[in-house]
Amino acid sequence: MTARRLTAAVLATLVLAGCGSDEDEPLSDAQAGWVDAFCTGLLPGKKAGQELTAQDPADPAAVKTAYLKLVTANSTALTAAGKKLGELGPPSDELKDVHERLTKYVGESARSYAAAEAPVKALEPDAGFWDAAEKVLADTSQVSKPEDLRATFDALEKSPKYAAAMGKTKSCQELQTGSQS
Repeated sequence: MTARRLTAAVLATLVLAGCGSDEDEPLSDAQAGWVDAFCTGLLPGKKAGQELTAQDPADPAAVKTAYLKLVTANSTALTAAGKKLGELGPPSDELKDVHERLTKYVGESARSYAAAEAPVKALEPDAGFWDAAEKVLADTSQVSKPEDLRATFDALEKSPKYAAAMGKTKSCQELQTGSQS
């Protein structure tokens, strides 16, 4: 009986050890790279968006230039982020669903911005440019669930390990604070 109890205790310990969460382990280089790829993919679009909103609406040519920069920055950065995230794979078993939702969102967004580039470029830089460009962006959108981006942030912020990584990564800090470099 004693040997059986000992075996049961060892098995229980092994099972519980196997159930430990990702939070128990230090952040690996691949996990840190995943966090950085996530933030790096969003940062150029945020910066371009800030630049766009700073434009004087009375200067439609400047608005068009800034809008095109937003479209191309998002297309380029999101394409690169999608590739990097795909290469890295999920940062942990706990975040596999988050990774899948995020890579789908990033891919759809990159394709949406790429599809909008030529039609936006063809628009006249006049007083109606902004509304016309927004319509083009809406018409070319392939994003099936825009809430997936917010869900990714929420999942990372709920994890002390990943929240800390986001706080330490320069691209994530800039994304969260709104600073420009």
